[in-house]
Amino acid sequence: MQKNGKYGVLLLGGHRTHQENYAQSFANDRRCQLVAFADEPDAPEERIKLARSLAEELNLPFIPDLDEALARDDVHIVSLCTEVERRGRVGTKCAEAGKHVYLDKPMALNPEDTNKIVDAVTKSGVRTQMFSNIYSTWARTVKQGLDSGHIGKLKAIHCDVMFAKGHPGTAPVGKKRIQKPNLERYSFVEAKPEMFDIGVYAVSMVNWLTQKRVKNVFGGTANYFFKEHHGCDLEDFGALVLTLEGDVTATIAAGRYGWQSHAQGGIRKVHLVGTDATLTFDASSNRLEVFAAESAFEPPTPHPLDPMGMWSSTQAEIKMQPKQHWIDVGSGNDGQNEFGAFIDCIENGVESEMNAEFAAHSVEIICAGYRSAASGEVISLS
Repeated sequence: MQKNGKYGVLLLGGHRTHQENYAQSFANDRRCQLVAFADEPDAPEERIKLARSLAEELNLPFIPDLDEALARDDVHIVSLCTEVERRGRVGTKCAEAGKHVYLDKPMALNPEDTNKIVDAVTKSGVRTQMFSNIYSTWARTVKQGLDSGHIGKLKAIHCDVMFAKGHPGTAPVGKKRIQKPNLERYSFVEAKPEMFDIGVYAVSMVNWLTQKRVKNVFGGTANYFFKEHHGCDLEDFGALVLTLEGDVTATIAAGRYGWQSHAQGGIRKVHLVGTDATLTFDASSNRLEVFAAESAFEPPTPHPLDPMGMWSSTQAEIKMQPKQHWIDVGSGNDGQNEFGAFIDCIENGVESEMNAEFAAHSVEIICAGYRSAASGEVISLS
């Protein structure tokens, strides 16, 4: 730690990344202090510009040489939000430098990259955590329901995660999308591969709740809603059927389906099927519904650099108004709980419940899902 007793946090990534939110969450933890932004010297020029922009907004320096930044004694934690394509290399370098690494989701583009990070973490002994929903009040309630034994022995689990953002109804009608077996590119201005980007929440939830590895994967992808995804040759929706250890079946449905498809941010549900009972958990079940003499929510005019509404900064630029018909009850600290849990792990010298090794299995599963969607066959994991 620094002389002031705080963990110094180095920030990688800038505007139009989740660092817009992660940086503030680290700053809000009294045990942390933001030190600087940095990136690789040969990083894409636009990414460096966006990192410098957020650094200026937060009144922090930008270090143009990542190696120089990682050599600093006042850096203890790296918050990694570079493009997904670079996370394997950059995450490995951070772990090799002996820094604890907070990983944006998904942690890397493919199993080869995740393995590099995991190997470096194993050798260095640093702590890691990938962003997920497992520290939310809702997820902890699901876990309590499963652990209570009320349903008997778990036989099946289903998880839905759908984001209510973007302007739907623009995808070509009647044109079947052909999935490629390997994802070569993840980062686009207009869109993301949604079975990966959003499906990682659902797959990670299944992994965490069951604590069982997946043996077989069958998947499918489609372009139902958005022209932006069609233009980038990406899916806006995906589904997986998983066979887990212990004869447990899991299914997930994940994607993006438009601003007005849900009264809040989208569906987050888990269904547990056991030998004695079935339980369903809805993240939006604890809510107030507000009826008032005011205009209904109107989808914002698409931002040219963020038509899907992914980033806080671009939403602020177009003065997007929040949805106010449903108001959550009892989940106000969910975001901060995520980051507090990571600092707790560092302080106590214990592994995170969503550490790099655990999170890597989610990437393995989803990449197998793409191969299955391309071939139409069940993919077996070793």
